[in-house]
Amino acid sequence: MLKYILPTLLLSSSILCAQELRTWKNTDGTDSFTATFISQKDSSVTLRQSNGKLITFDISKLHEDDRKWLNSKLAEDKPDTPAETPEPNTVFDTLKFGDTRSVVTQKLQESKIVSSEIKSTFFARTGLNGIFHTKHKIGGLHCYLFFDWDENDQLKEITLQTESKETAEYNTVLKPCWTELIELIGPIHGKPLQHMEIISPSKLQDGQMMATHLWRMDQGGTVMLGTSRVGDGYQVNVRFTKEKIEPIIVP
Repeated sequence: MLKYILPTLLLSSSILCAQELRTWKNTDGTDSFTATFISQKDSSVTLRQSNGKLITFDISKLHEDDRKWLNSKLAEDKPDTPAETPEPNTVFDTLKFGDTRSVVTQKLQESKIVSSEIKSTFFARTGLNGIFHTKHKIGGLHCYLFFDWDENDQLKEITLQTESKETAEYNTVLKPCWTELIELIGPIHGKPLQHMEIISPSKLQDGQMMATHLWRMDQGGTVMLGTSRVGDGYQVNVRFTKEKIEPIIVP
């Protein structure tokens, strides 16, 4: 679940770099290209080209300077202490369905992967929706947290939502974030029950979210990834809900 992957990926730039575009060279330095470092696993490296395409190849094909850069990055980002084992049934970070508002507030304040610029003394006035965001960007964008509560005022839904972007930035800014989130969620939840290409902005109505991907959580809930529209702005959304949402069968 994202309880495992997002804390790791957001805190370790050896897995999810801060979107640093750099120039890479081949073994003898006769050819070069620009790309963003995404991850390193064993003897392979994954980069994202400027057109958004991911490429994975053996590190031995890179110039010695690039291999040194990767080694220094790996050493720099290696954690000093082992990662804590998440508690059972956590949904995002340390949050669980059924947490009360006070518990959610406390966990958010103690979180290592989200932060807020608003002082806690104002929380009662502002509420929690939209005031906490991921400390590190995902696909170039911060994700803001929104919450929904049941009749007993217990947490039943968490939504991550990017900042709003115009139509012209839908494919150039929002789509890379959408792609990055697929790469984060997929390895944890496995093959999605539903998966489609990103929805065209022309098909989104005001106030509507359309999911392209749907995964089932271990505790029976559902994770949905998609895009939404509010007014003239568009966002990428990840929704964690206690509901068992069934995939939409498209003829």
